[in-house]
Amino acid sequence: MKDTCPGCQAKINAKNIKKKGLYVEKQCPLCLVWFSLNTTLAFIKMLGISLLLVTSLLNLSGTKSEYSLLFSSLGAVGIIVALLITFFGKNEIVKNSKK
Repeated sequence: MKDTCPGCQAKINAKNIKKKGLYVEKQCPLCLVWFSLNTTLAFIKMLGISLLLVTSLLNLSGTKSEYSLLFSSLGAVGIIVALLITFFGKNEIVKNSKK
């Protein structure tokens, strides 16, 4: 998957990008600008992954079978949201990056 640098608009191969931090910031090898996923989108992505994790654990814990379909549906929605943001989310330049 190739990322697009918000600074120089170049397509960058993921293995050529420097990364740092838990909240993933990436550095463009061409213009050296640091960028990351929009903070709102990053939050929604983590919420979707958490929803999948929680609903999967609830299904595995042996809750009543009438709720398992609901939990599975919520987990599927969570992972679909996370995948959509991963593939179609917009990157933005990090303003206060420490060098």
